[in-house]
Parts: sequence; C-alpha cells; structure tokens
Amino acid sequence: MTTEIHLSGADASETAPSTSAVDRIRRSFDALTATEQEAARFILGHLTDVLVCNSAELAELSGVSQPTMSRLYRKLGYANAGEFRRDVRRFHQPGSPELSNVDDADGDDGLVAAHMERELTAVRRTFSRLDEGSVRAAAATIADARRVCVIGLRNGYPVALHLREQLTQLRGDVRVLPQPGQSVAEEIVDYGPSDAAIVVGVRRRPATFAGIVDALAAAGVPMIVIGDATVRPVLAAAVSQAATSATVLEADLSTHVLSSYTAAFALAALLVDAVSDRIPPSDSAARVESINRLFDDLDELESSRRR
Repeated sequence: MTTEIHLSGADASETAPSTSAVDRIRRSFDALTATEQEAARFILGHLTDVLVCNSAELAELSGVSQPTMSRLYRKLGYANAGEFRRDVRRFHQPGSPELSNVDDADGDDGLVAAHMERELTAVRRTFSRLDEGSVRAAAATIADARRVCVIGLRNGYPVALHLREQLTQLRGDVRVLPQPGQSVAEEIVDYGPSDAAIVVGVRRRPATFAGIVDALAAAGVPMIVIGDATVRPVLAAAVSQAATSATVLEADLSTHVLSSYTAAFALAALLVDAVSDRIPPSDSAARVESINRLFDDLDELESSRRR
C-alpha cells in the first residue's frame, strides 16, 4: 500500500518499571482474559513491532481492540502504552530473535500444525493491509521503468534474488544489487526517475540501508519497498527530505523464536503476478519462448538434456 509513514510520539512517562514487560506478562498471563491473552501472545512474539507501532497499529496487528490493549497495559502495571514501550526498549533490540513466547511447547496440535498456523496468520495479516490500487500502481512502475534494480541486504537478499529471477522472465534489464564484492554507490549512481528500485527492508538490516534509501529518494528513483514495520521510520526520513514517494508492501513476519519470511516471499510473488498482468501476453510469451530456446541451446536445464 502507498504509505503515509507515521512516527510514534514521545513517551509520556519518564520512569521505567523495575521489572521487564516480558516478566510481567509471564507472571500475569493466567489471570488475563482470553482476548488479553491473545494480545499478550502477539506482543511476546512481536516485540519489535511494539517498538515501532503505535497503540492503534499494535491492536490491529494483534487482532484485538484498543480498549483491550489499554486494559492489558494497566493490568501489567503500566500507566500507558508509552511506558510499556519504553520498558520493552530497555532489553529488546529491534529485529532481535523473539525469545519470549509464553508457551515453550507447540501445544496439543504439534510442531507442524503450530508452525503452519503461524505462517498462515502472518500471510493473512499481510494481505489484509494491502490496497489493490497501490499494488497495481507499483506493478506499472516496474513494468514501465527503463530498468529495475532489486536491492536486498542480509535477510532481504534471498527475497530480492528470488524476485529478480521471477521478474526477469517478464522483462529485461532487472538487476539484483549490489553484486558480490561491489560497492552500492557504483551500482546505483546512474539510476534516476525513469528507473525503478525494489528495496527489500526486513528487520535486522545493515546500517547502510538507510543511506541507500536516502540516496535513491534524493535521485528521484521511484521505490517499491517490501519490509516489516521496522522500515517505517527509515522511509519517513527519506521521503520527507526528497520530492519522491515510496509504495510500501508491509510484511508481517511470522515469529516463534526466529523470524520467518514467508509473507515477504508472498508479497514478492504478488508483485510479479501484478507485473505480469501489466505486460501484454504476447510480449511475455515471446520472452519466455526466447529464454526456453536458449535453455535448449545451452543445455543448461535437466529437462533439456532428457529430450
């Protein structure tokens, strides 16, 4: 969706609780109502979201009402959301592994079923936030651009690489950046308003990520960003200082202990489908046919050698 990135206001309280939010939730969990327990489970599995989302966004993500979230804060001994958030910030670095789940086991349903439910929930939350008009506009930007770069650092690189491999079936001049051993500056210096940059910004990004986004925004490069909630402040700063905008497709990262990027890959697949709809079928079919001919000529694929 095209985002207006909101930064949370300053916290109201100036004193931090003496015990951590995680400890308080663990001790109080059995005394909470069913909906409060649902919110508490979400918080313990998404501590990074607590740091970057305001109360309304956190309530929406956890599937409860704002009054429920406010009651939970009070039951845990916090005056307000800001005081709770500051306590979480004392011991949790944004994007760190979520090691604070209430349940150590996966419950009666077992490992496979519990994992599947977490993944499905993350994908449902991700797609429920999407605006179809924004997705189609992003696809048009990618399809019509002179050239496209896909940038993903660290955890974002596998998503970026997969996205590039899919897009190159549909159009030419799609590059994943940076190339191994190369500097980012040399890779993006020639990109401008007639190009497009797809930036994968999932949590625990290298410190250089913000500078790359700033440089693309300053050059007027249209950006499509696949990221989780932690990317909002970075984009807000970049977009506010340049005459450009970014279309953000926000992924809900499934988390048990470590983060799962299923929803980010699902957004990549959606974006490719949308680009495919934008390109005339005759053009995409001709490109795929040309690629397949080269596969045969070069004998690159297993299926080619069997013929």
